[in-house]
Amino acid sequence: MYNIEKPDFHDELIKELLYWIEVNLNDRLTMESASKKTGYSPWYLQRLFKSKTGYALGKYIRDRRLTMAAIALRLTNMPILDISLYYSYDSQQTFTRSFKKNFAETPAVFRRNREWNMGGITAPLLLNEFPQPAYEIVELPQMAFVGQTTRHNYPIEALFNPKNHVHRDALHHYLKEPASLQGEVWGLSDCGPGEEQNSMMEIVYTVGREKVPGYNDDQKTSLIIPAGRYLKIDYPHELGRLNDYILYVYSVFLPTLGLQFRISHDLEKYSQVSAKNGITCEYYIPVA
Repeated sequence: MYNIEKPDFHDELIKELLYWIEVNLNDRLTMESASKKTGYSPWYLQRLFKSKTGYALGKYIRDRRLTMAAIALRLTNMPILDISLYYSYDSQQTFTRSFKKNFAETPAVFRRNREWNMGGITAPLLLNEFPQPAYEIVELPQMAFVGQTTRHNYPIEALFNPKNHVHRDALHHYLKEPASLQGEVWGLSDCGPGEEQNSMMEIVYTVGREKVPGYNDDQKTSLIIPAGRYLKIDYPHELGRLNDYILYVYSVFLPTLGLQFRISHDLEKYSQVSAKNGITCEYYIPVA
């Protein structure tokens, strides 16, 4: 989020403009349309936006549009031509040139890569800032889980709107039970293209515990997570802000580390030990 030491009446205007940009990224946004939205001349609006955010308005819009196109490439099955048209590029060729300039590879190569390099991603300025987290790289063994799995489909535009993310509601409800943390509770999330529509992303979310040898319950999901390398971050904030935090980590923090992450489950570990230490959960991101 932009940092303003002395708030004035322009702050709310810039905030409203940022919301307007986010919900209209698939429209042909121009300096003239932004000027009409705010009531200021293009020249004055550009100076105001730069002074408040540190970004040039036109570049911010272009970078946010390319970021959402990159996410659509990885998390939906939309054809590249459809993505280019959806984000208001004149042609697939124009989109490919802009995309390669920003991400150093073509959209087709970016989509096929097994790992995901977060370089080139521009986070929305409306994303709540968090203190830079402490982290460590850890190796986790293969783990087996048993629990309840739900599937949720979201339009790609909902990614940066936490109000649309309901997949963790079952976990929130479960953790309110007094006996829930007598053993470790895990949340496992996997995000990818939806099966119902090309333009939808799907989040498969499991609330579970590590499987005990000999345990068998046909009414629950059994899930095996292979051994691997993870970025481990302790999350000390309230549970309701976790989705904002995950978006912050992926779009703001990870690009500064130069890490690539593996396409696998993100892991959330809840326990009495972490709670006593003032930590809501330990969050694990699979990295290459």
